[in-house]
Amino acid sequence: MNKILNYIKSLTNINKYNTSMIKYPKFYTKEILKNALPKYCKGKTIDVGAGRAKYKSIITQFSSSYISIDNISSEYQFKDNFSQLDIIADVLDMPFDNNQFDTVICTEVLEHVEDPFKLISEISRILKHGGYLMISSGWIAPYHKEPKDYWRFSIDAYKLLCDKNDLEIIEIYKKGGIFSIFLYFLNRNIELNTKKLHKILVKFNRFKIILERIFSKFDGIIKTEDTIGHFIVARKK
Repeated sequence: MNKILNYIKSLTNINKYNTSMIKYPKFYTKEILKNALPKYCKGKTIDVGAGRAKYKSIITQFSSSYISIDNISSEYQFKDNFSQLDIIADVLDMPFDNNQFDTVICTEVLEHVEDPFKLISEISRILKHGGYLMISSGWIAPYHKEPKDYWRFSIDAYKLLCDKNDLEIIEIYKKGGIFSIFLYFLNRNIELNTKKLHKILVKFNRFKIILERIFSKFDGIIKTEDTIGHFIVARKK
């Protein structure tokens, strides 16, 4: 407990207008990718449901080629700008031959497709044998339309999806614990539902990052199976 109190004190002592020293919590998708990509990303890589392709710059550090694909159905992601996409197509019926890619990345897409079994089947089809899939989705998350919000996935669900599609789970990353969930729900509900408070949220975003790092320490005290979401690495057999 003393270690945590000292940690909180060290964060709050940082100049209140200069938080450049504060790193994002390790359970952010981008931070998990930074950890996983050097180990698993290689060769010809596709970003399935890429949205604005916001992770392209870190993925291309480890891949020999990069393709982004999305059906541009999410107004939140695209609005009038989808210039970052390489291919506009349905991710449930992708225009590629079998065994085309060494790596498939699919972040925060699975809950938004009508048929997640079909998506995993398509991913397995285009992935080479021995290639890696990196996929993430929410487990405890507020309702969020992009354009629809259909599903939530437990570890058991991922195992079922992978087992049925010739995929073997190699590594599992949890996105925070019970304390982080509370803060995440508050933050996402403001983001998604209240435009006026969203402006306030932007101003205090750096303070939110401090709280997330504090809460992530508390997550280490009370450990449960619940998490904001999972990031799964699987290999095609």
